[in-house]
Amino acid sequence: MQYDIQASILRHLEQKTGLRVIWIFDGVTLPDETQKPYVTIEQMQDDITILAKQREAVETIYRFQVGLFARTAAERAKLQENVRKIFLYDDFALLDTSQPGFPSVGFFNCTVERIVPMPVDDITEKSQYHRVYFDVFVQNIETKTKE
Repeated sequence: MQYDIQASILRHLEQKTGLRVIWIFDGVTLPDETQKPYVTIEQMQDDITILAKQREAVETIYRFQVGLFARTAAERAKLQENVRKIFLYDDFALLDTSQPGFPSVGFFNCTVERIVPMPVDDITEKSQYHRVYFDVFVQNIETKTKE
């Protein structure tokens, strides 16, 4: 489920913003400042809660950090509003990444917990200028199936 949700968010953001979206994983190299704007998506910690006796229902909160890297502060502000509205109002198609062509098998919504602008630590690192991060989560409740 984690992989399907992350792939679904990535594709939706690419389609809605027209920006390149980069999946963050160990060893990935981010573009330099000449290739901005772009978006990143990274898996964060998941939270699991048992909702019913004998684990009949389990809630998993899938968390992601979505980064937006822009060329200027003005561009960041405009793109930030666009991305914020996508997360607040859009239904995201849930893609089944185990099937050819990644067919849609349902829909889900994202919740934005916070939007955090990040100042640059080293002013010589121009690729880190004008960035903001969205802390996003997707709630999933599963119920045990009878065998």
